[in-house]
Order: sequence, then C-alpha cells, then structure tokens
Amino acid sequence: MENSNKIAALILGAAAGVALVRYFNMPKEEREEFCAHIKNKTSQLLDNAEESVEKIEHFMSELKSTDKEDWVDKLMVIKKMVKDFYGSQKHFLL
Repeated sequence: MENSNKIAALILGAAAGVALVRYFNMPKEEREEFCAHIKNKTSQLLDNAEESVEKIEHFMSELKSTDKEDWVDKLMVIKKMVKDFYGSQKHFLL
C-alpha cells in the first residue's frame, strides 16, 4: 500500500471512529431521529432508483477524472456524494 493510500485509510478510519463515538454520545431521542433520517433518505434513494443510479454514475465519473494519487480530491468527491444523498439541514454528527 502506498503512503497516500495509508494516509487516506487512516483519515477514513479516524472519521468513522469519531462518528461512532459521537453517535453513541447522542441522547436516545436524537439517535432515533438520526436513524429515522437515514432510513427515510435510503427509502427515497430506492424509490427513485433511476435518478440515484444517474447520480452515482456522475460521481463515479468525477472520481475517475481525478488523478490516481490525489486522494484528497477523491475524498472531497465522496463527501459531496454522501452529502447529496444523506444531507439535511440538521447536522447530526457535527
């Protein structure tokens, strides 16, 4: 594994760890609200499957167009994709 890939894996692992800690430190009602939000957004993605596939294809082409070694740009594209699919006015884990 190259150094840039190791750094990217470390950053993603740390982000996942922080998200888990934040999630389990939420009050129960807020966790339930967060889970309901994720379920609703996923349901919308499945209901609008054609549109979702088009969006995914767009983001994948954007990922492919970034330089192979430029993992920061790749992370930004992934962040945009997740925000587009699951974003809301309320920031649950921030």
